[in-house]
Amino acid sequence: MIGHSERVVFWGCDPLVTNDIDWHTTIHNAAGYIRALRDKGVTTISINPVQTDTAEYLGSEWIAPRPGTDCAMMLGMMHELEATGKADHAFLEKCCSGWKELRAYIMGDEDGVAKTPEWAAEKTGVPAERIRKLAHDLHEHRTMLMVGWGIQRIQYGEQPHWMAFALASVLGQIGLPGGGIGTNYQYSSGGAPLAKGPFLAGVPAKVKPALPFNDNWKGSTTIPVARFVECFLNPGKTIDFNGRKVTDPEVRLVLWAGGNPFAHQPDTMKLERAWKEPETVVVTDTVWTATARHADIVLPACTTFEHNDITSIGTYTNDGFVAMKQAIEPRFESRSDYWIFTELAKRLGVESQYTEGLDEMGWIRRLYEGAMKMGRAGKIAMPDFDEFWKKGYVMFDVADKDRNYVAFEAFRKDPKANALSTESGLIQLYSPKIASYGYDDCKGHPCFFEPTEGVSRATKDAPLALMACKSRYRMHSQLDGTVSHDFANIEDREPLWIHPDDAAARGIRNGDIVLVSNKRGAALAGAYVTERILKGVVVLHHGAWFDPQDVKGRRIDVHGNSNTLTMDEPTSKLACGNIASTANVEVSKWTGELPDVSVYREPRIVR
Repeated sequence: MIGHSERVVFWGCDPLVTNDIDWHTTIHNAAGYIRALRDKGVTTISINPVQTDTAEYLGSEWIAPRPGTDCAMMLGMMHELEATGKADHAFLEKCCSGWKELRAYIMGDEDGVAKTPEWAAEKTGVPAERIRKLAHDLHEHRTMLMVGWGIQRIQYGEQPHWMAFALASVLGQIGLPGGGIGTNYQYSSGGAPLAKGPFLAGVPAKVKPALPFNDNWKGSTTIPVARFVECFLNPGKTIDFNGRKVTDPEVRLVLWAGGNPFAHQPDTMKLERAWKEPETVVVTDTVWTATARHADIVLPACTTFEHNDITSIGTYTNDGFVAMKQAIEPRFESRSDYWIFTELAKRLGVESQYTEGLDEMGWIRRLYEGAMKMGRAGKIAMPDFDEFWKKGYVMFDVADKDRNYVAFEAFRKDPKANALSTESGLIQLYSPKIASYGYDDCKGHPCFFEPTEGVSRATKDAPLALMACKSRYRMHSQLDGTVSHDFANIEDREPLWIHPDDAAARGIRNGDIVLVSNKRGAALAGAYVTERILKGVVVLHHGAWFDPQDVKGRRIDVHGNSNTLTMDEPTSKLACGNIASTANVEVSKWTGELPDVSVYREPRIVR
């Protein structure tokens, strides 16, 4: 991309903020490439209702569509390219399946509505001429579309990435150096070269059950994770999910480990009510998250400093392995996750099946030696385990050919010999399988569905559209309980980004404490008045720890958790994903006594 891209489009993508995240540890390879992109002077365009940190750093042109209308803008661009004879029909014919069906939708043959730039302008708020100009500019230059994940965590969230691949296909640059599309560049240093080394396996996740299945179980054994609140509240209810029917079981005991649903689950007030339905809730965690505070039993887990472990470096780059050596003894009553689950397995009579006769270090050794065996098969020399553990790390080299890797290059040259894992082996612009489900909220090709809440659905009671972006000061909700929150919080509240015109209309000044509310809930936040946000839109970054209190007869989150306000509906019947960034709200200046934020303190112990 550095060598060949002439246009880089950050569509709902802010890698300077999101690339601090990795499933493993990281050496932040992507940072140097962002600097190189700036230093080379490549033209960059940020399409986002928010002027992102990345856009500011790169000096990107900022185009601000209304939240949830990205698909409409892409459709307007594709209509323009097709109508002017610029669509790459050779690529569409060779590498795609379903252009005929998608074209009928774009041009209006399917539903009588041509998705012209004028139509798109009405939906997005972006002028039609700007949509036309962008379409031709990207067509005339080698273009990389970098699409973030935030635009899929909305209502109908399956559509934007599918539509973006359609736009990239119409441009016809997929598989060319510096051209095409990437949906994983915004985190884990996606796009940086992959090192030549074996991958580190994990403890097996799919194993044969050690105990007989519970014959009294009623309902499905798996459900979409984002729908668990509905499951708690409505056992026996049957829902559509990815082409099949799922029946919610009655859940009587919950064991929650490694997550914080009171931060990531939409409509948190509804979750608070649903959480009371199971008879027992057990949580394992290292800190007093809101989820741990709502548990019946808390099993305190060690931090990474208190036990041994092993990890890869870089989810996508696989730069090496790190020995995560115990630095201090476990504090107070905390134990490692492995110890906790071994003891639970012992009490269930399945300890040997769970541990396979290995202690914590035994598993670490097995995982490393399994990778070492894989490395030998690929003629990759690695130190033995004892040498690795003593040194503390092993790094892998990057082959010269991988430094210039071009995504989909082989596929573009010969789609049959390098088939994709889709229904047709090609880029699937129309899916007969999805079409056969008959869903009204996810059809056989990507569509624009008007969100039920947003700028165009403003009401008197909730006139502002809410977005919940990632904060640069934490990883989702992790680190919010540390001094990291001091860098952004306003009087201990999460900042609310609001446009100067919207603030002035409500008598709000920078630094005021405000109440953000709608029919689902209410939260206190600190006003950050800025022109970096589209008028009519506010941003409350997700991940602030939920701190509900009864204030003046109303249940209010006094800290600023964005999911207090978002809707607990499935993205569609297909994925049933969560909607973390779609809501309408009102914002008003808080004039009463300011409640104390208590979520950072250890909860009161009742003996």
